[in-house]
Amino acid sequence: MKEKIKNDMKITDLKDMLKKSGKKYENEIAYQIKKGEGNYQEITHKEVRKMIDALGTALIDMGLKDKKIAVIGENRLEWEIAYLSIVCGTGIVVPLDKSLPENELRNLIERSEVEAIFYSKKYEPMLENAKNEGVGKLKHLISMDLEQHKKGIYAQKELIEKGKELIKQGNKEFVEATIDNQKMSIMLFTSGTTSASKIVALSHYNLC
Repeated sequence: MKEKIKNDMKITDLKDMLKKSGKKYENEIAYQIKKGEGNYQEITHKEVRKMIDALGTALIDMGLKDKKIAVIGENRLEWEIAYLSIVCGTGIVVPLDKSLPENELRNLIERSEVEAIFYSKKYEPMLENAKNEGVGKLKHLISMDLEQHKKGIYAQKELIEKGKELIKQGNKEFVEATIDNQKMSIMLFTSGTTSASKIVALSHYNLC
């Protein structure tokens, strides 16, 4: 019989989860990113949390405090960093289903009133069109793949570096943000297989 894993970590919200688990596993490997055959980049829990703090700080500096921000892409480190940087002190995160067709994604962008969206490369043409056509309130496109900003599109990597500098300069708005764990912080959409997708409002308390 397998021994039961003891879990005595009580958390009140996702920011609290990051703080407590980060303290416990600080120097342990959180991710191994494959860079080639037999070659992996190792990222510690401490480094992950620094990226989250930096990106959240940069988002607030962009004027996105308390705004709705979407995330779409495959399973990857950048998705997690984006999600947690939004929900742990910036605004409301809107995860979008990567399997949805373009017309449905455009519909959800409009209905959710997101002002920014993090995305992986395959969605760039569709999202550029949506922004240029004035779909909903979409203002900012943030690429998970770009190394640096290009015309009309931010690079997530560059925003993280900017956030690190802002924190060095004393900006603690994201780092010291308090979380109301009863307030809606996650806006999910149902799959919409039989009808239009419906909004599910979730709080940190719901997830914890």
